[in-house]
Amino acid sequence: MIEGGSPPAPLFSSSIRAGDLIFTAGVVPRNPDRSVRGVTVAEQTVATFDNLRRVLGAHDATLADVVKLQVYLADLAAVSEFNVAYLEQLGDHRPPRTTVGAALNGVLVEIDAVAYRPL
Repeated sequence: MIEGGSPPAPLFSSSIRAGDLIFTAGVVPRNPDRSVRGVTVAEQTVATFDNLRRVLGAHDATLADVVKLQVYLADLAAVSEFNVAYLEQLGDHRPPRTTVGAALNGVLVEIDAVAYRPL
């Protein structure tokens, strides 16, 4: 514990490859300086997918390689707005998806993915 504050955040990987599978941690709409990108669910969804593309790209993978998505929304009432932006980001690719409501610590959207990209 840091005196007068909270314990430091644990270090973790943004993604890991296990054979032909790539697992990402939860990706949020934050810039490298930790500021939130976007105000609306739609804007934050686009920003989250931009960040997810970068994480997957580190493994030479793309959204087309995604085989499962987990979506966390701060407000499930915003699922319709989310779905419009989601469909724009994925095009015709439709991997299975789970969507749940969650407390997201200052953002509206978080997404984690599993991708299949043979070595």
